[in-house]
Amino acid sequence: MNAQLKIDALGNALKRLEESLAFDLSQPLVVDACIQRFEFSIELTWKMLKKCLAIEGIEVNTPRESIQQAYAIHWLNDESEWLSMLKDRVLTSQTYKDDLALEIYRRLPAHFAAMMALYQLLNTRFIQ
Repeated sequence: MNAQLKIDALGNALKRLEESLAFDLSQPLVVDACIQRFEFSIELTWKMLKKCLAIEGIEVNTPRESIQQAYAIHWLNDESEWLSMLKDRVLTSQTYKDDLALEIYRRLPAHFAAMMALYQLLNTRFIQ
């Protein structure tokens, strides 16, 4: 899949995440839906980063390497925010606890904003 397709796929995933974050938290499925959409958004983000970094001549193999290299070339402003996202992703996939899910859910707006900023940067750089 080329960079444009990966960037487009991420844009669609981020729209879906944004939609889910707009729902009222009192609905029981909202937290689950938001976390699920976050999981596939962060997965698409690191795969898009891998592809875009390869275009720049930088080879990476893991999500952490992708984030570290993107930070090194100033595509990301806050490396710790992105490493926190990876940690949240691992936590959501390994176990499900209501209190942990709610804690991660509360961080999703900041995670969304960071992913959206990266999406916009790479969309401008590689597509337009």
